[in-house]
Amino acid sequence: MKYIITIFLIVTLSLFDLACTDFESEEGEVPVEEFPDQESWGNNIYFQRDGQRLAVLTAGYIAKYLKKRYTLLKEGVKVDFYGEDGELKSVLTSKEGKVYDARSDMVATGNVVVKSTNGTTLYTEELNWVNKEGKIISEVPVKITTEGDTLYGDTFKSDPDLINYEMTNARGTLSLIHI
Repeated sequence: MKYIITIFLIVTLSLFDLACTDFESEEGEVPVEEFPDQESWGNNIYFQRDGQRLAVLTAGYIAKYLKKRYTLLKEGVKVDFYGEDGELKSVLTSKEGKVYDARSDMVATGNVVVKSTNGTTLYTEELNWVNKEGKIISEVPVKITTEGDTLYGDTFKSDPDLINYEMTNARGTLSLIHI
């Protein structure tokens, strides 16, 4: 009987020790702080300055990280930019992006396209929205098309409606009709 109790205790203690062992997966564990504090699907983020609507952002997936102070945007991003008159001026689309919460600045990445209501279209792989300035900026190559014109540049800075813009190393074709 002592032999059975001894075996029972050894097995029980072994199982207890096994249950308390911290196993890691082959890929390692994900720290708790890597998980978002809030998640949502198909929602909007509103950008305002002095009570005036500047932009409305929509994304398929939104993940807010409070400690990191940013919001991750995935599954398609769309931003409607509005002018001082409250009218829609342009629409930005991209694969994903990130909003820096303290300044309400945004970075759009992956197949970024901005179409203005005046017919100008901007193409790039990364575009920054600087909320304080009300400007969109790209530090990577861009392409701009208008009716009959195509321009390429190494960097870009503009208002969201693509009317007043600056490019470095600008090159391309312009139709003489617009000059």
